[in-house]
Amino acid sequence: MTTVVDARDAYLAARRQVTATRLALGRAIYEARDQNVPQLTIAAKLGLTREQVRRYQDEFEKATGLKVTAE
Repeated sequence: MTTVVDARDAYLAARRQVTATRLALGRAIYEARDQNVPQLTIAAKLGLTREQVRRYQDEFEKATGLKVTAE
């Protein structure tokens, strides 16, 4: 049974790491957007769609309550 608990704990830790990493990406996008870098430029650099970039930024903004000042 210890193996099951250990596996669950590892899974939960990995999920926390994924969340933290997604928020870090969202923060970087937020900071670039705050410096007037267009979403399409960010998307092209990362190999993502503009919508994916928007979602990462939105996730960060919702988690922190921040909003880009330059649109």
